[in-house]
Amino acid sequence: MNRSVTINKMSEQMGLTSRTLRHWESEGLFRSERDPSSGWRVYDENAILSIRIIALLRKFDIPLKEIKTVIANINALKLYTVINNRILALEAQKEEIIRYQNRLERILKYLRLQDSNSCMDKILAEMEAVYMDNRIENKMYKIVNLPPMRVAYHISVSTSPEDEAMTPVMEWILSSNLEGTARFFGGNVKPFPGRIGAPYGYGMCTTIPESIHVPKHLKEMVLPGGLYAMMESSDDVGESWKILMKGLTEDDKYHSDRSRLCLEEHIRNESSASSGGMLYHLNLLEPVKLK
Repeated sequence: MNRSVTINKMSEQMGLTSRTLRHWESEGLFRSERDPSSGWRVYDENAILSIRIIALLRKFDIPLKEIKTVIANINALKLYTVINNRILALEAQKEEIIRYQNRLERILKYLRLQDSNSCMDKILAEMEAVYMDNRIENKMYKIVNLPPMRVAYHISVSTSPEDEAMTPVMEWILSSNLEGTARFFGGNVKPFPGRIGAPYGYGMCTTIPESIHVPKHLKEMVLPGGLYAMMESSDDVGESWKILMKGLTEDDKYHSDRSRLCLEEHIRNESSASSGGMLYHLNLLEPVKLK
C-alpha cells in the first residue's frame, strides 16, 4: 500500500465499502484527512494499520467495542484477550445449543412412547415441564479463562477499605487517559474480614500496558490468570459470594483453587451518568481447577 490511500482505493484494496469505512471512523477507531485537491478522504499509515486490524477481527465476529481496545493499545496481549473472549462467547453459545438439543431429545424420547391417540394436553404439559426444568442445566455462574495481566495496585486496611483502595488507582488511570483500555479488579487481602467493626484489607488493581510506567505511590504485579468461576453480583455482594461458593461445592467438574486470590471485577455502568445509578457493577471471580 502507498504511504497514504484515498477512501476509494482503500475500499477496493480491502474489499470494504466506503460506507463501512466511514462508520468505523465515526466510531472513533481511526481518523482520516481530506485531500485538498480532490476532497477525498485519505488514510495515513496509522489509519491503514487500524483498518487492517478491524477488517480481520470483524471476520471473526469480534465486536467493535472490543476491537476499539486493541486499536487503543496495539499489542499481542490485547489481541490475545479479545480473541480469548470470542472463544469464550462461542463456547457459551455451544453450551446453550447443547442444552436446547438435550431438551428436544427428551421430548422426542417421550413422544416415541405415545401413540396417535395420546392426549395432547398431557403431551404439551410434558413439553412445558422439559422447557422449564433448568435446575441442573443452568448454573448461576460460568467458567472463564483469564490471561495473565500486568496490573498496578493499591492496598488499604481499615473498617471500610474499598473506596480507600480504589481512589488512588482510579485517579491515576483517569489522569493518564487509560480508562478506555483498563480492567479493574478488587479483592480482600490480609487481614481478612472477621468480626463486625474490625479492620480488614482490600486491594484494588488495574490492568496496564507493558509500556506504561507505574508511579511510586502504586505497586506493580502480574495476576496469574487461569480458570475462574464468574458470576454477576447482586447489590448484596456478600450473599452473591455465598451463592457462587455453594454452587461450586455442588459442581461435578470444578472446585475452588486456594492458591490464587478471588477477585471482584468492577465493570463500568455506561448508563450511570444519565440514570443516576451505580457507577460500577461487579463480576465475582473465584479461581477454580478441575477436580
